[in-house]
Amino acid sequence: MLAIDMETACAKLLKNEFLTLVSGLAERMGVKAYFVGGGLRDVLIGREMKDFDFVLSGAFEELPSKFAEEVQGTFFWLDRQRFQSRVVARHNGDNFVFDFAALRGCDISQDLQLRDFTINALALLLAVEQGQVLDPCDGLGDLSQGVIRACHGDSFDDDPLRLLRALRFSAVLGFSIEPETWRKIREKASLLRKVAPERIREEFFKILEMPDAGTALERVYESGLLTEIIPFCFGPEENNRTREGQGINKVHEVESVICETGRFFPDEGKQIRDYLSSEVESGVTIASLMKLALLLCENEIAQATVKVVAGKLRLGCKSRRFLEILGREARPVLAESGRKLTERAMYRFFKDREPAGLAVLIIALARKSLHGETCSRITSYYFKEYPNVREETLLSGEEIMNLLGIGPGIKVGEVMECLRNAESMGLVNSKKEARDFLGKNMLTKDEAVI
Repeated sequence: MLAIDMETACAKLLKNEFLTLVSGLAERMGVKAYFVGGGLRDVLIGREMKDFDFVLSGAFEELPSKFAEEVQGTFFWLDRQRFQSRVVARHNGDNFVFDFAALRGCDISQDLQLRDFTINALALLLAVEQGQVLDPCDGLGDLSQGVIRACHGDSFDDDPLRLLRALRFSAVLGFSIEPETWRKIREKASLLRKVAPERIREEFFKILEMPDAGTALERVYESGLLTEIIPFCFGPEENNRTREGQGINKVHEVESVICETGRFFPDEGKQIRDYLSSEVESGVTIASLMKLALLLCENEIAQATVKVVAGKLRLGCKSRRFLEILGREARPVLAESGRKLTERAMYRFFKDREPAGLAVLIIALARKSLHGETCSRITSYYFKEYPNVREETLLSGEEIMNLLGIGPGIKVGEVMECLRNAESMGLVNSKKEARDFLGKNMLTKDEAVI
């Protein structure tokens, strides 16, 4: 059971400069402004306040616009017809998002009862004399008990994305899902098909970004929602259940490395954390793409599957590139069976896997297919030397044509690709080794094909 210190929470809210500013603007404009939702929920249970959601009784454009001016932020409409707007501002080096919405129903109590979960159906009137937290759905009781409960029976019908949000809230807060709410999630999982792919992507990648996404994904699968998000990979058949379990086990494996980068990479831990947390596109980090690829059983994933997954989740070209690279890594990473790990091999490894080479390396370490000392050496090379290396081919196209007795054409490109693969495996590190490799592995001059 969580202890809610209302006095401490309200004192913190009174000191918040953003809430004070909204309160002052509301008073001057003669409207009521309420602080609602996740931000209020978090401060009540002692978490950092990240969400700023406000409900207004009027001045739907004037107040948010003036607020944007005061905080030197940007105002724009999310839905003008419903008077839903957003202000984005930067403050003390951090980005903040403030959402404003019109009061629904006849009063704030009715507005709160239309929300998703009781723990989010809380409000505080922003006024000179702060009042009590408004709680028509007993959200404070569920907060103290650590329970996720739908506000009403039609909550998921009103917005099916709430099905997935329930699982995310449960994982982030460490709360259980109330039995009737869980039953409805499983019963209504197919409603997720009605949600815009962009909204599903945003919610799904928030789950993937969590430190213990593997455990959260287990619940997402049990609920039937994972089948709806990626139906052709995780259907009801028994073989898909086995496949899904393998994928989630791999997610757990890589998370054990991600969560302890300082231990696995004592010299480059911060650089790797920065790399993993960097966004490939808005809301999609490298770490979350790694987990998605592993969830799909990366060594078995076909390029066609990557294409469909990326399309369904509305991923951009860079994210698709990441998934394709991670999905094709069936061969060992820089195999260590007696071969010398040269700078040439390390360079070719990263060059051929841009920009996902380091991600491939971390997955290999997690899967225990690469020795820790070797991984440290390659990682050190990546950060210290790789950025300064100029691209050089061991054999030019002309040299390949002369060696194999072939003319210009597609076969020259195929041979160069084969040679690059040999370099990335550490089989070829010099011009002489490249010539010997082609002499042993390519067909004769008369046959003139690979």
